[in-house]
Amino acid sequence: MKVFFIILSLLLTCAVQAQVKMRDVVKQMPDSLVPYLKQNARLDFIDFVDSGMKAEVSNDLGGKSQLTELTDDFASFTLNSASQIQLRLLDVNETIDDAPQIICMVRSFGESMRESTIGFYSVTWRPLPTEKRITLPSYMHHIELSSKAPELTIEREICMDIPANDEQKEMDKTLILFKWNNETFKIY
Repeated sequence: MKVFFIILSLLLTCAVQAQVKMRDVVKQMPDSLVPYLKQNARLDFIDFVDSGMKAEVSNDLGGKSQLTELTDDFASFTLNSASQIQLRLLDVNETIDDAPQIICMVRSFGESMRESTIGFYSVTWRPLPTEKRITLPSYMHHIELSSKAPELTIEREICMDIPANDEQKEMDKTLILFKWNNETFKIY
């Protein structure tokens, strides 16, 4: 009988751990991460998605913000014309804050969203060390999380400093694909 209760307890713990969904992550996101997009606006996003409506809200800066994609493990927001956030739930080998997942957040900003930062959090939004999860290049780069798989792409554009004419405006794009291995993002 005692063994039965232990097994039942373990199964219930696993079931609770598996229930973390992106909509819950979005609802619980601290206001400090996007100060002009308060919790009520994020809750409105979820309500609009559930109603089949365009998930767009007014933000505290007087502009519009939009939840552009929401799945069980991915979310993408256009915060304004110069700022975007992508979130992905990543499975991990160890349990962190009682969950088998962590959150990866990519912020892109600037003209054409060409510069990005990346951060990692527990599902309770406790910051985790980035350097433990990915080694980033030292140059300016754009990071794009995949909505389909636990992968990300880092893109770097290099152009000539002072082209003599329009024909010499050459852009060289370098793409690096990283795949998640339940511990870190590794170059694929």
